[in-house]
Amino acid sequence: MRTSPIRVILASRGARFAQWGGVEVAAGFTSFEAEYSAVRNAVGLTDFSFTSRFKMPEAGLDMLETYAAGSVASIRFGRVLHTFAADENGFLESDLYIANDDEELIVIGENLIDDRATRTVLQGLGAEDAGIQDISESTALFGLDGFQAFAVARDLFGSDILGLPYLSIETYELEGVDIKVIRGGKTSEFGYLLLVPAASAAAVWERIEAAGAPHGLEHIGADTHLGLRLDGRFFCIYSEGAAVRDPLPLGLQWMIDFSGDDFRGRAAIMARRAAGLETKVVGVMPVVPEASVALGGSIYHQGERVAKIVAASHSPTLGHPIGLALFDATYAYAGLTFEDASGAPIQTVSMPPFTPKSLTVKLEEM
Repeated sequence: MRTSPIRVILASRGARFAQWGGVEVAAGFTSFEAEYSAVRNAVGLTDFSFTSRFKMPEAGLDMLETYAAGSVASIRFGRVLHTFAADENGFLESDLYIANDDEELIVIGENLIDDRATRTVLQGLGAEDAGIQDISESTALFGLDGFQAFAVARDLFGSDILGLPYLSIETYELEGVDIKVIRGGKTSEFGYLLLVPAASAAAVWERIEAAGAPHGLEHIGADTHLGLRLDGRFFCIYSEGAAVRDPLPLGLQWMIDFSGDDFRGRAAIMARRAAGLETKVVGVMPVVPEASVALGGSIYHQGERVAKIVAASHSPTLGHPIGLALFDATYAYAGLTFEDASGAPIQTVSMPPFTPKSLTVKLEEM
């Protein structure tokens, strides 16, 4: 089982460990509420080293076009594509960031399949001939997320980083090594991913901790990230992605290059698209805040089952539970009221149901 290069440090900080897809993750540190609050109001530091990470020369671009659903060929230098990889039946396997970085491509994956299966898929598509290298063991990946994440990034790398566009990549020096920084994030707050050589990972982590302390930095577990993504309405492959698997009801059409090359699973996705959507994922929350939203629970309309809850969490920002439900397409609209299994009213909502604090900050004025 692959573990983080900084596992010893994570354990010393109180990490609780779990396994996702055959890889160990730091699932939590304190409580969900405390970690969630740190991201929404200050800044959180997360170890994302459980992701798969590959790099390859630009000459291998054609191979990635057969792997990823998005248009890899259209990624401009210094920019990042958010897309996915599917299996032969067009069902989700990986949520991908693909970065065009100085004559090489970097692929970061959150995966529903394990490392061996991911390598097998890539090898079957010609990864060896394309020059792809698995750097999952030789690197670490850290995430800075939160209302004050930009301030920590500025203190670490200089004010130049404030101009880094969303979904872009740049190289910065820290602790004597080059760090690849991606401005991304999946919480709806400011977010930065730091790709770090494994040999320097401990020193860089501790440097981030020191820089973040004046800004209220807390350690954030992977489990908390799922809740942050849910009420921030960023797609999460580990919750609604794993439950539904089909990118079309999940609303991931924006990740697909429909006019592009024949990527793995494309034919199956196109056939389902041509047949028309029968289901769609929509946000839900109880009308009465004290009510629950239970993962796997059913939603009814006049006694007829019309939806299944595929993601659920408590939102401290809203003060009540929130979830995503897979509805029959007839009922898949925001602003409607249904009943849960107990008869309590539950309503569909537009996501995200609040304005993230980061949207109140204008980095260009700093």
